[in-house]
Amino acid sequence: MTSLSQLFLSRSLILVFSGCFAWSQTVPERAPIIDMHLHAHTLKMYGTPPPAICTNDQEIIFPAWDQRRSLPLAGGSKECRAPISAANTDDELLRDTLALLNKYDIRAVTTGSLEQVTKWRAAAPDHIIPAVPFDDYEKRDPDTYRRLFKDGKFAIFAEISSQYSGLSPADESLQPYFALAEELDIPIGIHMGEGPAGAAYVGMPKYRARLTSPFLLEEVLIRHPRLRVYVMHYGSPLVDEMLAMLYSYPQLYVDVACNDWSLPRKEFHNHLRRLVEAGFGKRIMFGSDQMAWPQTIKVAIESIEEAEFLTREQKRDIFYNNAARFLRLDEKANSQK
Repeated sequence: MTSLSQLFLSRSLILVFSGCFAWSQTVPERAPIIDMHLHAHTLKMYGTPPPAICTNDQEIIFPAWDQRRSLPLAGGSKECRAPISAANTDDELLRDTLALLNKYDIRAVTTGSLEQVTKWRAAAPDHIIPAVPFDDYEKRDPDTYRRLFKDGKFAIFAEISSQYSGLSPADESLQPYFALAEELDIPIGIHMGEGPAGAAYVGMPKYRARLTSPFLLEEVLIRHPRLRVYVMHYGSPLVDEMLAMLYSYPQLYVDVACNDWSLPRKEFHNHLRRLVEAGFGKRIMFGSDQMAWPQTIKVAIESIEEAEFLTREQKRDIFYNNAARFLRLDEKANSQK
């Protein structure tokens, strides 16, 4: 199978092909980033066309919903001065996302259907770390995932979105997959945090905010002590509960994806500061949660770079070192000391 470290060894030249576009570019001279949370999706998943969205490089307001009117989808539930538009086509989404991965020298854990992830990986093998969920899209039995993993089709189970299915991560239906991940040492990224505003009313009827609680993960970690897990969105906004879990389970990591561009920046920085000041700066990982709006990658990076309470070392830990440790990459590849 393809090891994660092998995916990180090629750095000098990137050759990208996808459909009608192709280019060759030298990787810029900047410290690399690992994005633990990026999506290989099609635009139709977000509306036709997807709405423009607000990002936290400007003031964000969450308005009240007047039920006499339809609730806007996704980013339409927020207000700001200059929302950013989605890509216009699936090819443009792939092209613009890969251009930003190249610009910022990012290797991204990329999740979606096996078909889409395979397509994106073929387009940019030096940038895409393939990930698939086991609870969404085309669900497969554990033995099929075992074969796919051994064949190098994916390296990580993500994004596990049981919250959108109304399930606790401790639900019995998920345990065979957690057991497989523990047996084969497959990392897992699980969504525990905010969904779109009004998620239960806009195509996600089983989403429940109460399933954000990081405490729901506790029984999984007890049953599977060797399981490598990171909580996507760090259980936001339940930071106190997440701190208790990080303290009690030293193997647990978190990512800051989506929160680093979709929450008001001051609110996100308050969360991030608490996690760092509580002593968990070595277990926080960068993520963009880029879906249909490539420029969110840029804003997410700026949200970390502009956090004045972080030292340079802490920023590098979040951008790269913590994820490299969690993924157990070859220490000789891309050493950032």
